[in-house]
Amino acid sequence: MGKPSDDLDGTSLSDLLAGVVGDCGKLLGQQADLLREEVGQELRKAGGAGLEMAAGGGLVAAGGLLSGLALAHLLHKATGLPMWCCYGGAAGACGLAAAALLRSGARGLADVQLLPPPETAAALGENVAWLKEQMKPETE
Repeated sequence: MGKPSDDLDGTSLSDLLAGVVGDCGKLLGQQADLLREEVGQELRKAGGAGLEMAAGGGLVAAGGLLSGLALAHLLHKATGLPMWCCYGGAAGACGLAAAALLRSGARGLADVQLLPPPETAAALGENVAWLKEQMKPETE
């Protein structure tokens, strides 16, 4: 076996292991904090997109009802078509507007990635590789 280095003189193996265990505990705590923050950010993004979708749905319902009635009566007066036909045309126009709003909200939700957050996964992978390297026995 090789000669211990000068900076390790007087340091016991149990002290070194306690230091490694303490460092690992600190590292895992930092990883947990990072994961918590990133999941919080993703949940805020999801909440914002969900709120947009809910607001869009509510506005479509209220505006669609009033606009549909007005459009149906306008079509009936302008074209002389039966009222059922005019109501069908107005409902179709409102349905197209609703689809556009829902598609926009769905695109916002598609960007949300809860687990695992990309930055945390990369950092965790680096830390595991580093820990494996530290645990390898030294060869001469």
